[in-house]
Amino acid sequence: MRMEYGRLGRTGLEVSLVSLGTGGPSRFGQDRGTTPAAARRLVRRALDHGVNLFDTAQDYGDSEALLGQALDGVPRDAYLIATKCTYRDADERVIAATDVSHAIDRALARLKVDVIDVMQIHGLMDEHYDEVIARHLPVLEDAQAAGKIRFIGVTERFTHDPAHVMLRRAIADDHFDTLMVGYSLLHQGAERHVLPAAQVADIGVIIMIAVRRALSIPERLREVIADLVARGQLPADAVPADDPLGWLVHGDVTSVVEAAYRFVREHPAVDTVLTGTSRPEHLDDNVAALLRGILPAADQQRLRDIFGHLEEALGN
Repeated sequence: MRMEYGRLGRTGLEVSLVSLGTGGPSRFGQDRGTTPAAARRLVRRALDHGVNLFDTAQDYGDSEALLGQALDGVPRDAYLIATKCTYRDADERVIAATDVSHAIDRALARLKVDVIDVMQIHGLMDEHYDEVIARHLPVLEDAQAAGKIRFIGVTERFTHDPAHVMLRRAIADDHFDTLMVGYSLLHQGAERHVLPAAQVADIGVIIMIAVRRALSIPERLREVIADLVARGQLPADAVPADDPLGWLVHGDVTSVVEAAYRFVREHPAVDTVLTGTSRPEHLDDNVAALLRGILPAADQQRLRDIFGHLEEALGN
């Protein structure tokens, strides 16, 4: 299967449907004892698949440096880099503008590039929104004017903002070229609150948390479903208790994880879907899943009928 490409909103960047993230549970394998050589093998496997967007962050340990080393020697026009700057300190206070400026320079050095394609404000919360826009957005715009970054994006703090309040404001204010939103078959609120408006505004959409523990570990999924039933958020007979999403595995759908990836690629506003792993073989499976196309229409509708009303940060 060949990689699919599309336009990352008004950036005009041609981006692969599948993008490789260096955060998540394993943080590019750092929490599992990765080495620079292993990170390089993973990145090169991604490039072989046609993946051209690599997402990282200042807060992901040594991910920026590992990614920079892994891409060293690859022609610069063969890949896109999206990274993130932290806007708050350990006490949840908005940091100084100079700290953001230093973070941009540090990211350029760690990533071994002259320009960052997309610099994103990381996990912005609604209560900090006005202060960050006033204090940090001018720094990012200055860096853009200086040629250090090409486009400016924002990502949400999904677990604390399941209704996507911050992203709804960001889209309305039109400050950002891209956004990163938590979206999965268990958490479909982006279909109401984010994706249609982003499409109208021509903002590039990067999907995160399409698959996390609840959709990759059967026991965790059973726990999530049981809790939803116990709290009256789902009818007791909404899905089978023992294998809640097993009904998705039929035809050319080989697993629940595959179904989850295929579900999120369906909306026309979605430009690219992040997948994170430390193993090339796992990456192979995830790329194949996303490239098999969308789910059958009947299964998509059943998922929306069951989970579409939920406004909770489900998936982890």
